[in-house]
Amino acid sequence: MRDVVIIALGALAGAASFVVASAVLDFALVLEGGEPGIRSWRERFSWLTPHYAVYGFVAAVAAVAYRHAGLYALVAFAATLLAIRKTQEAIVTQARKNAQNLRQAAEMIQTQNVSLERVNRLLKERSTSAMASLSSIVDRRDAYTAGHSRRVCDLVLAMGRELGLSAAELDTLGYAALFHDIGKLTVPDAILLKPGSLTEAEWDVMRKHSDDGARIIERLGFLADSVAAIHERIDGEGYPRGLHGEEIPLGARIIHVADAYDSMRTNRVYQVARSDLEARIELHRLAGIQFCEICVAALERALGNGTFSKEPVGSGNGAQAAS
Repeated sequence: MRDVVIIALGALAGAASFVVASAVLDFALVLEGGEPGIRSWRERFSWLTPHYAVYGFVAAVAAVAYRHAGLYALVAFAATLLAIRKTQEAIVTQARKNAQNLRQAAEMIQTQNVSLERVNRLLKERSTSAMASLSSIVDRRDAYTAGHSRRVCDLVLAMGRELGLSAAELDTLGYAALFHDIGKLTVPDAILLKPGSLTEAEWDVMRKHSDDGARIIERLGFLADSVAAIHERIDGEGYPRGLHGEEIPLGARIIHVADAYDSMRTNRVYQVARSDLEARIELHRLAGIQFCEICVAALERALGNGTFSKEPVGSGNGAQAAS
């Protein structure tokens, strides 16, 4: 029992001596302008108290061992403590090496990520540049729709800003608008450039161009969904999948409105260009049926700032297929 008391008192003495010494040091720091009170001591020193209690415990155990077994016990006890210390030092050294290796690995990963981002950006730029060239080929197949994709892109970006889209969202939306008709590359000239009305079979071919466009740019996955859905209608009567309401991606709904407005404002073989007012009235008439109401409102606001020309676009011979 006496030995237990000695050991307990040793642990208590170790903790108490540290508390007193650290309190004096904390008081000195307070005099130097530090934060006063027990709170500062707790933050700076309290976490060390158990360590010093263990030191007191170990010293008391050594004293008890010496009293019972003499110098040999003390030597054995000291050797054990020394071995433990060496083991701890080895663990700490290895932990530091591991931490250093982790830091180096993190730096390497960060460097590789930067390189990958640059490569991805370069690939995206080259891919979108190639797609833009293909898109311009579509426009050039028809004198009436020349410049159509670029005009739709400009309208779409203005609408996106009105809807509060982020810079990244606008970037994606702009590319989708630029490429929205790229699927028409798969439509034969006999159908795309037909001066008269299309037959039902020809319309079936024409309706496939949205999916064809999505497949052409499927490697640019951030665009495919919007391109595939630009001819869907709010009432679910569109194509190719008959999506309804908000099932249609917002980007596709925006492009659908801008595409329809520019098509109505363009002279075609099968129609005379409508005035700006007539085109707007038609969009409002079909808002909530064919077109998204919030997108029609966004187009109104975009047109209202005077950025876009209100003169009809195009003249001469052109295509039957509506954009």
